[in-house]
Order: sequence, then C-alpha cells, then structure tokens
Amino acid sequence: MSAIDIIRGILIYMYGKDHNPPHLHIKDRGNWFVITIKDRMVEGKGSAKTIQIVNEYIDQHEMRLLELWEKAQRGERIEKVQR
Repeated sequence: MSAIDIIRGILIYMYGKDHNPPHLHIKDRGNWFVITIKDRMVEGKGSAKTIQIVNEYIDQHEMRLLELWEKAQRGERIEKVQR
C-alpha cells in the first residue's frame, strides 16, 4: 500500500474495499487518524494544523477523491492524486 498523495510531509492513504463512509487515512509525524471526505468527521489523533491542511486538500480534490473511492470499492487500482 502506498500513499495517494503527500502534502507538507503528511501522508494520505486510501485502502481498497474499505468500509463506508468514504474516508482517508492520514499519517503525520507518527499520529494516525481517519477523516471522512463528505462531512469531515475525524477519528484518531491529529494536530489541529494537520486537520486544517487535510480539510483544505479535500476542498481542492473532493470530486477526484470520491472517484478514487469508487474505484477502490470495486477493487480497481487507485492512482496518486494529480495536482
């Protein structure tokens, strides 16, 4: 498994055939958390700054992230987000 993107050292992952709702797995300096794409609910431990950066990232790429989520649910290969 590899990250679909890296922003400011923050690793962003999406897993194939993962549970709903659509979400991202985030790793930043040893902290892991999950954030949902639509309603931005956070589960786990992340700094306020990291969560802010990830929210801005989702704002910019929401449609693409949801497309990748659908591909992942079908078991298809998901590629890195192109910025």
